[in-house]
Parts: sequence; C-alpha cells; structure tokens
Amino acid sequence: MSENESSLERSNIFYFTVKKLKQNGKKFYDKATEPKVVKISIYISLATFLPGLIIGIIVAMNFGPVPYNLWLNYISDLGSFKYTPAPFILDLTCIISAIFILPLILNLNRLYSSNMVENIENSKRTHYVNKFRRIFGYMGVVSLFIGIFGMFFVGVFSEDRSPFDIHYIFSTLTFGGFAFGAFFTGLAIVLKKKLFPKAIGYFMILGPSTATILFVLCPEPLTRQFLEWIMLFSAIVWYYTIVWITLQKLNTLLFFNPNFKW
Repeated sequence: MSENESSLERSNIFYFTVKKLKQNGKKFYDKATEPKVVKISIYISLATFLPGLIIGIIVAMNFGPVPYNLWLNYISDLGSFKYTPAPFILDLTCIISAIFILPLILNLNRLYSSNMVENIENSKRTHYVNKFRRIFGYMGVVSLFIGIFGMFFVGVFSEDRSPFDIHYIFSTLTFGGFAFGAFFTGLAIVLKKKLFPKAIGYFMILGPSTATILFVLCPEPLTRQFLEWIMLFSAIVWYYTIVWITLQKLNTLLFFNPNFKW
C-alpha cells in the first residue's frame, strides 16, 4: 500500500468516526431533551440536591465530631469525616444532582438555538439582539456544563479523597461555572422576550456575580465560609425559579420545538 493510499484510509477512518460520534451525540441530545425525560430529571434533581444538603447539614450539626455551622465551615466540610459521620450524603447529592441537572441545561441550549420572528421595521437591531442572545446563551450553557462537571467530581473526590488537592480544583470549577453560567444565561434571558421573566434574568446577572465578588474580597466581618454558602443560595434561587417555570411549560411540546417562534 502506497503512502498516499494509507493516508487516505486514515482520513476515511477519522471522518467516519467523527460522523458516528456526531450521530450518537444527536441521538443523546434528542433523547435527553424529550419533555418526559426533562420532567423526570428535574424531579429527581429536586428530590436529591436541596433535601440532601439539608440532611447533610442537620447530621453534621447534631452528630458531627466537632461543631458545624454555616459561619465557620465550608460546604465541602460536609464531605469529610472530620465534620460529619455521614460524608457520603454530600458526595451522593453532588453526583446524582449533577447527572439529572444535565437535561435541563441541554434544553436551555435548544431554546437558545430556536429562531425568533424578526420585526421588519427594525430587522437590523433585532438581528444583532438575536445574535448576541445566542452567543450569551451558548456561553451560559458551556459555563453551566463546566459547573455540572465540577459538581460531579466534587462528589467523587471529597475532602477525604483529594489527591493533589483535586477536590478544590473541582470546587472552583463548580462555583465558577455556575456563576458565569448564571451571568451569561441571565443576559440571554433579558435579551429574549417570553423565554423567562426578565426579573430572573437580572437576578442571574447581578446576584451570583455579586456573591462571587464578595467571596473573593471577603469584607469584614463576613467570613469566606459564610459567603460560599451565600453563593450556593443565590444559585439555588435562580435554579429553582427556572425549574418551576420549565415545569409549567412541560405540558406543551411547543416549548421543546426548536422551530417554535416565541
């Protein structure tokens, strides 16, 4: 076999491999964004994250080897035997929640890729609004994916299982991903009418970013541990709002139709 033929064969193998991966990815995407799948995933995430977090806090406060409180302890401390007899609660909460938040994020991507009816009298302005809405939306989705990725591995590599401080790397990815994800998603919401209320969009722009800045600066008398909890609570507020609105719209397939004109 000549060198050219060998190179052509490798190119064909690469082409068909990429094509197959794209096809499988499309199938997964379509399946994950089906209304029933999104609805079930939302309910599972609701049943695991906040209840799991609350149970973990109660166990640590009442049965931990040392006193645990939100003012002096990080969230990650709930995943260590130093502070709780049941660190697996936080670990499983992070892993399961990360998996079942994914379909909702994928559905947000579907909504950003939908077309919008342009106003003929102001088509140029609308064109740029739609363009930036999509850009911000996709940036938000990518950031949220990073947050989900970090969240999953926060559960895998807890404080007690953290070689090379890898737990803190994934914690940073989690909070950074969700903070940037909220910011860009909020911008997309503000720019797209009738997607979600603009009020939640403005909160997503200002709330998590403000909490993150305060966490970095840590002004007295606040503690960085408490500010980390504030970051988490700000994320919970916008997430549960988005979830509630999404559940209200799940009764119509038009909400999941990428060709639907809002």
